[in-house]
Amino acid sequence: MRTKPLKLVMLFCLMAVAAVFSSCKKTDGNKLKVSYGTSFGMCVGYCNNQLFISSGKLEYKRYENKPNAVPKVCTGTISEADWSKLADSIDLSVFNQLKEVYGCPDCADGGAEWVEIEYGDKKHKVTFEYGREPNEMKPYISALRAQAATFKDCK
Repeated sequence: MRTKPLKLVMLFCLMAVAAVFSSCKKTDGNKLKVSYGTSFGMCVGYCNNQLFISSGKLEYKRYENKPNAVPKVCTGTISEADWSKLADSIDLSVFNQLKEVYGCPDCADGGAEWVEIEYGDKKHKVTFEYGREPNEMKPYISALRAQAATFKDCK
């Protein structure tokens, strides 16, 4: 008789575990757009940089710190594996709850960084002091910085 309650408990535990894992949603990489940028307000030259990433495509823009500056634009591709790894590392429910500004971006010319994520009809941007991202962004910020670094020779 003792085996019946034990079996029911085990069955209930398995169902609970299955429910938890079935509620995990993967981000559809085709609907995801990720933008990343840096800026330094008291800088001469191309001090504002923007990287736009969507499924398989990269676009990098560099702006000079002067009025009506025309950006230098370079394009590239991101492998499907790298794109999937980046998309999978972003937890949209966590990102969308982050504040819009952390610290004092670009105060005393310390620079600023930002990440904007668009998924479907939702868009959220987070700006922070250069090199001081919120902990919640650590799983993917290094990948964004690495992708931006591939365009260091964008002229």
